[in-house]
Amino acid sequence: MRYLKGVLAVSLAVSVLTGQSRAAVLSLYTFPAAPYQVVDGTSGPDRAVRGLTVDTIICAASGAGGLARFHAAPQKRALHFLLNDQVDGYFAVDPSTSLDELALRTDPVSLEKWHLVSRADSAPAENPRIGAISGSNEEAWLRARGKDIFVTVRSPQQLIALLQRQRIDQVLMDQRVLESLSGTEGLSSQFLRYVPLHMYLSKRFESRNPGFVAAFNRQIPDCIDGNFDLDEVETAHIRGLAYDLFREIEATVPLRAAIKNGPGITNLSEILNLDAQWQALAPLHYSPMARRVADTDASVALRKWQETHGSLVTEVMITNNIGTLVAMSRLTSDFWQGDEPKFQRHIREATRDLYVSPIRYDASTSRFQVTVSLPIHVKGRWIPVGVLVIGLDVEEALVGENHILYLTQTTPR
Repeated sequence: MRYLKGVLAVSLAVSVLTGQSRAAVLSLYTFPAAPYQVVDGTSGPDRAVRGLTVDTIICAASGAGGLARFHAAPQKRALHFLLNDQVDGYFAVDPSTSLDELALRTDPVSLEKWHLVSRADSAPAENPRIGAISGSNEEAWLRARGKDIFVTVRSPQQLIALLQRQRIDQVLMDQRVLESLSGTEGLSSQFLRYVPLHMYLSKRFESRNPGFVAAFNRQIPDCIDGNFDLDEVETAHIRGLAYDLFREIEATVPLRAAIKNGPGITNLSEILNLDAQWQALAPLHYSPMARRVADTDASVALRKWQETHGSLVTEVMITNNIGTLVAMSRLTSDFWQGDEPKFQRHIREATRDLYVSPIRYDASTSRFQVTVSLPIHVKGRWIPVGVLVIGLDVEEALVGENHILYLTQTTPR
């Protein structure tokens, strides 16, 4: 089924780009940030570039009918090239209001996990001296929040050296970047936020290649580098939050009635056919079956409930024991959930406990999320009749305002 979904995604991209006589060639700039963007040791802008985010962009561009070529430059210079139409695109960056006015932002092509790093033996600083990479996403984020930056340098390794020599007190850095560095003994870190990063394409490129960005975005879920696991503390936090949300839904929406009154198709061939029709139109348009599911009383109730939770809840869905949807708060990517772990854990493996998925990029919500699920069973008996699933925006779920205080107080041990 995963293979079939991948084939469908490629066919959609081809259909969108029908009529183009040749592949779109993208000249893209990025900056060194191992393991996402790894640049070889030679000098000049044409140094070889590889890495996790590079692989994602190569895959998505190819699926959308394009060929990506990469160049390396410091972030400020790469941004200058983009804004002056000297390059087709620039990645991987935090969303920017000013950039959104001048270029087209793709869906996320990478997910970083930022930590505040300090010496394990350092005393709490009342006004910590913070270090950042010059022109980096971290520097922009700190400055946008009015944080004083004591020093900026050109590389992550320089920041670690300054931290070890006690020239600065704190560093804001991605976890994978930190793990790729040497000389990190004796340091401690505290999770701050998950950060979806994007690629910006020039409007001139889009005018020459209409429909490319939409096709590129459709490829991302199949191209982005796997799943991102939550750690034990994060998982425990998500579980506690999820149980409260499940109790709210159970008190608001008649779950068993939703299953009883929803589509009860049992023929696998018919299910797969309906699923293909659904996927071909989602997430922009409804197939007849998608419209039927969306118009049920249970779906209306789920939408109203989700609205009360702002951006925290990305979606809610109910399946029957076959794995097809009977209710949803928003249009999902597919109709049949029977090949998904969130369904198989509860129906095929008879797991009664709450299931928390790894972090993944979801095309229907255009966000990185975790899904949490519980089985729905016959009242008073352990006979599962369906599954209740909630999608949670990972950053909204894990980051509270108290994390920001660490920047002006101390890094917890």
